[in-house]
Amino acid sequence: MSEGTPPERPERPLLPAAFWALLLALGCVRASLALAPDPRALLGAALAALLLGALCCAPPARRLLRGSSGLALALLAALGCALAASAGELARQGRVAALLGSSPVSAFELRLEGDMSEGPQGWRGRARVVSAGRDAGGVWLTADAPVPLGTTIRCVGRFSPNEEGEWGASSRAQGLSGTVRAVRVLSREPAGGVRGVVLRLREAVLESLDAESSDARALLAGTICASTQAMSRRGLSDVFASCGVSHLVAVSGGHLVLVSALAGRALSRARLRPALRSALLLALTGAFVVFCGAPASAVRAWAMSLVAELSRLAGRRAHPLSSASLVALGMALADPGVTGQLGYLLSVACVCGICALGAYARYAVRTLAPPPAALLRPPARRLARAWDAAEEALSLTLVSQAVTAPLVCATFSQLSLVAPLANVVLAPLFSALLALGLAAAALVALPSVQGVALAACDVVGSALMAALRSLAALPLSCVAVSADETAALVALALALAALVAWWPRLTRRGLSAGVGVVAAVALAWYVRWRLFAPACVRVLDVGQGDAILVTDGASATLVDAGPGDAVTEALARNNVFHLDAVIVTHLHDDHTGGLAAAAAVTGARVVMAGEGVEPPLPEGARLKTLRHGDVVRVGRFSLACVSPTGPVDGTENAHSLELALSFDDGSRTLTGLLTGDAERDETAAVLARGEVGDVDFLKVGHHGSAVSVYPEDARTLAAEVAVASAGEGNPYGHPDPACVEALEAAGSVFLCTSDAGDVCVEPGGRGPVVSCQRGDGP
Repeated sequence: MSEGTPPERPERPLLPAAFWALLLALGCVRASLALAPDPRALLGAALAALLLGALCCAPPARRLLRGSSGLALALLAALGCALAASAGELARQGRVAALLGSSPVSAFELRLEGDMSEGPQGWRGRARVVSAGRDAGGVWLTADAPVPLGTTIRCVGRFSPNEEGEWGASSRAQGLSGTVRAVRVLSREPAGGVRGVVLRLREAVLESLDAESSDARALLAGTICASTQAMSRRGLSDVFASCGVSHLVAVSGGHLVLVSALAGRALSRARLRPALRSALLLALTGAFVVFCGAPASAVRAWAMSLVAELSRLAGRRAHPLSSASLVALGMALADPGVTGQLGYLLSVACVCGICALGAYARYAVRTLAPPPAALLRPPARRLARAWDAAEEALSLTLVSQAVTAPLVCATFSQLSLVAPLANVVLAPLFSALLALGLAAAALVALPSVQGVALAACDVVGSALMAALRSLAALPLSCVAVSADETAALVALALALAALVAWWPRLTRRGLSAGVGVVAAVALAWYVRWRLFAPACVRVLDVGQGDAILVTDGASATLVDAGPGDAVTEALARNNVFHLDAVIVTHLHDDHTGGLAAAAAVTGARVVMAGEGVEPPLPEGARLKTLRHGDVVRVGRFSLACVSPTGPVDGTENAHSLELALSFDDGSRTLTGLLTGDAERDETAAVLARGEVGDVDFLKVGHHGSAVSVYPEDARTLAAEVAVASAGEGNPYGHPDPACVEALEAAGSVFLCTSDAGDVCVEPGGRGPVVSCQRGDGP
């Protein structure tokens, strides 16, 4: 592009029939596995779709469709095959559940197909059930100790089929029939053959890396071996997610390109025929996919490279979007459960989005920020190449983030705002780390030489992590965003369809105005909720756990963070961008599990806990101790610590912080008691000391269990509204009818988050003002 010349608009992308067939098949399979109808009904619908497809080939239909008969045939064929594949998957899951439900678990072999991850209930991983030497289907396997990838075990255990609810639906969508809990392992056999050799090499490489020794080594293990346990334990996964660069670690096309380039350079001196050279490169990249545990994103990338090589050898130019769509469609039909795996969906969305819109995104970036005139002159060629590389990285990141936003926001309830910058800055460092890491892995049999490569990896990895943490520490690097996946995907599809249909020419002035309008709207929304949040106490629906949000204007504090990452979605749907602090009442996982996630999306850098309690601190956070009598200010709210009266270690319900809440602005008032998991004896002691009396609002202790509150204390508190936080269908029977009866007998309106969703209690002139996420409230 010469100086002063506007960039040329690329041609409108050709969206092939394979692309539309892929979209239809994915929607069909995901809907079928979510709804789980009778497989026979699905087979009937599949047959009908295939018959309609056959009719499209008839001359009358071809004349009627006027050139669209090919597209109609492709769509109906994809629909029929998707329905048939879904029927087969549901029938297979039913057979596996019946087998494991009617026979001892020890009668079957279980083969680990992925690395296990550690959680509060032990280790969990995906396994295949082998019956009479044949693969019957997939299940979750949980155990007290990890089982290596590829290992086949026999065990004494218990099988639990998928239940109704979100977890059961998620497992079914991933092709898993339920969960096997391994109580005692009877035998184990490592993988054999070529796969066994590759996996044993992987174990040797992981051992040589010593992933637990530093952040750089943990990152290296995730990058070249796809082993992310050390990254998770060191909190690195959260940092990568907040910067929007988790895809750099996930094994996919970028890894295979570099592996292929290094292998190609090594083979360049050998005089090999093109076909043999291609076969060797495909074999080496395939071995690398197996080495990494064969994640869906890597399998998809390898299959695409296979299609591209075959096309090249045949003398035909491959159409990238067609190739990507056909490969993804083949994977979905061969294994419908892959459509429920986030890695597969993100990988397919990124590749198809880049193939279709990558050139237009670069056109937009170049229109908005053309290269400086100095870079267009011959002496600045190296700088010009660097500018082009950054421009391309930015363009691809913008496309990838746009097409994956519905999936990311619906799954993680967060969106990285620094992702474009992070990808531009970190991509070169990451490529260097990957190249050095592959060299180190190849030298595993020569420890002294490998040490040199690992030392170089440490330098690059440390620099990468330093840059990453600096980006994560930026204000609003990551924000909480709540989205319904289906609605967001439909909105994205409509927007992309409109863009492709319109395909406008861009001007710098028009693009700048559009970006400015979007930025102004986003800023206004942010200011509204960041600086002028309503004065309220909100008991968040986070399932079986506690999370209470207290806001007033620019001040916001979270009391407990719930289990897992459910709190991020709750914060997102309540437009929370910032937290001054997180108060931890005690150390049970259903109160602390979301602590790191909450800090990542809100920038919380202060964690408060009772005297003697040491909660797990998110990266960059500091601990502030609360003692009996201390008062925390949240705008015009006061939270006074009324229990416990001395040091505790936070491991028991009785150690829970109890906070007396008050608000008075002259026209509105609110009083309340937040109890954590404290039970009736602890609350009775607080009342006996006279630190709390009649209140407007009670956050019921221990999820409304039978021992939450004495009837006489419920009468003393006389709360106008009492709210328990519990998960729908929880196995503990919370809230207990005895607790509900005692509170209602004392004149309280009882609400539970399992029924009402988020419950908001605001100060009022004549008592509290209560509203609910679901329903109209009391």
